[in-house]
Amino acid sequence: MSFQESDIARLTAAFYAKVRVDDLIGPVFTARISETEWEKHISHIADFWSSVLLKTDRFSGNPMSKHLQISEIEPRHFKRWLLLFQQTAQETLEPDQAIEVLNTANRIAQSLQMGLAFSYRKHGVEDHPFVDFEPKGLFRG
Repeated sequence: MSFQESDIARLTAAFYAKVRVDDLIGPVFTARISETEWEKHISHIADFWSSVLLKTDRFSGNPMSKHLQISEIEPRHFKRWLLLFQQTAQETLEPDQAIEVLNTANRIAQSLQMGLAFSYRKHGVEDHPFVDFEPKGLFRG
């Protein structure tokens, strides 16, 4: 089964309704998104998922740079994001759609966390929350 724009809109709207009231990741989002900007943010993220799932090429932005700007973000935030996203996908999508979007979301979360680990290391920070996401077995000079 393929995705429709309506599936993505339903998923993102339901997901961010949960995010906004979540005690762990809600404050991270609400510190950056004003009450009047939520609709715009949800639309932007729907564009992201449309680009990923439907290859629409509507999304413009750099998710890595956005996440690099959030100093308080830790692996536990990604875990909560994935948990809420999983619950929402299972509630709003067909089972095969949920599996596809969750596999993609997990790959994206892993990639972002690896990028955050790389950024800390690049800036000489040895003790950081993403140390477990650093590539193993690399030679260091």
